[in-house]
Amino acid sequence: MEDEDFEVIEQLGQDGAQGVVYLVEFPNGLRAAMKQFKKNKSSAKIKAEADFQRRAADANIAPDVMHVDTENKRIFMEPMQVRIVDVLKSGSQRFADDLRHIMEKLDDIGILHNDGNALNLMLNDNDELRIIDFGLAKKIDKKVLKKWKNQPNIEVTMHMLIKGLRKYKIHI
Repeated sequence: MEDEDFEVIEQLGQDGAQGVVYLVEFPNGLRAAMKQFKKNKSSAKIKAEADFQRRAADANIAPDVMHVDTENKRIFMEPMQVRIVDVLKSGSQRFADDLRHIMEKLDDIGILHNDGNALNLMLNDNDELRIIDFGLAKKIDKKVLKKWKNQPNIEVTMHMLIKGLRKYKIHI
């Protein structure tokens, strides 16, 4: 990476298909999670992902987007505390209820998250469940509603996430 107005503290998670996420710190002490996309990711797709995440953050179910840098292919966002798969060893009704709430909120605001990777479920500093990675998200339109009825995230995303959690031996 080039010299920037921030310092990379550590890589968060593994390299993904679209890029990698780092914890970064700015000279004023502010920390952020920075999603660094691969060079071939289109600026339009980065903007769309950030817009979906902003809408979800406004609904209090995703990390806040702090800044979008399409020139350098980055999204800076509120850092999360921990992935749920790293702390939850068995089922929890609280997280099941929280997950359902997130799926219902996504349906309410018209976003199909569409990614069942269990690593997309994280806890913030207040131990509140949040969903990340809106790279596969799409607007809930008539076509989505026709296929998945009135609750596409309950019908699709939640089932994929529950299946993904089972890989980590977590049943909610």
